[in-house]
Parts: sequence; C-alpha cells; structure tokens
Amino acid sequence: MTEIIAPKTITELADIFGVTRQAMNNRVKKLDDMFFTKNELGKNVVTLQGIKKLAEIYKLDVEIVLPDETNDVTDNINVFNESLNPLQLIVDSKDAEINRLYSQLKAKDLQIINKDTQLDEKDRQISVKDLQIAEKDKQIDQQQQLTAKAMRDSEILSLELKEEQTKGFFAKLFRKKTENK
Repeated sequence: MTEIIAPKTITELADIFGVTRQAMNNRVKKLDDMFFTKNELGKNVVTLQGIKKLAEIYKLDVEIVLPDETNDVTDNINVFNESLNPLQLIVDSKDAEINRLYSQLKAKDLQIINKDTQLDEKDRQISVKDLQIAEKDKQIDQQQQLTAKAMRDSEILSLELKEEQTKGFFAKLFRKKTENK
C-alpha cells in the first residue's frame, strides 16, 4: 500500500504512479473538474477524490492522507508494500507478457513436433508406396517377357503351320509315320 498526501501535482502523481507526466496530464484532463483545483502557486493539483479515482484507474492500492502543515510533503510518502511500487508493477506486467510469449512458443514447439511426426509418417508411407511400385514394375516386366515369349512361340507355330500347308499329301503322310516311330 502506498501512502499519498493529498493534494498532488500532476508531475508528483506521474512519479508515484510510474507513468509519464504527459500520460498523467491526459488522464487528469479526462477527470471531472471536481477532482482537481489550483494550489497556492497556481499549479493544477489533484484532490483527495481525484487521487482515489486515479488509484482505481491505475489499480494501485493507496492510502491518502491530508497534508500536515508541520511536515514536508515528500517526507510523508511511505511505501508499505514494495510489490505495488510503480516500477514493480511495470516489471510484473512485463513478466506476464514474457510468460504469455513463452507459452505461445511452447505451443508452437508442440505444433512443430506434431508436424514433424506427420512428415515422418508421410515419409514412411512414401517408402511403402515406392516398394509397391518397384514390385509392380517387376511384375509388368515379367508379364512383358512372357508376352514376348508367347508371341515368338505363336510366330514359330504359325510358320510351321504354313510350312505344313505347303507340303503335299504324301509328305504329310510319311512325315507323320516317321514322327510316330
């Protein structure tokens, strides 16, 4: 919890909340006029209610104290919880972002592993298909060889048939007797 003595200038609030002066000035301008006034030096200062409203916006746990005339204003700012320090809030938000990005990297790594597994399976399937194609090529080659042999045998038989047809009756008759012996 941060203790803040009200009222505060925009520059002082920017330091407390860990933002730039311009960012705090823009945020204060968006507040209702009842949340800020002018101090004895003519500077814009944010009132007690305005500081509470800013603490809600920036999600900072603060305890607001009205000014004590005997103490210097800077002496009365006490930080009770270091984890709510504006710098710590920035570090925590950056850590959260780093963790989010790290989890995204883990998810991407898992996706890459899944893709690698799928690629390995595809490679295995391609190897099986290559073996099947080689076997089919071998079968086609054997079939072509058998077809060529059958065609040669057919041609030989056709030639023999033509030769037999050109011979006379007696040549056919005597040839058969000699073949039967």
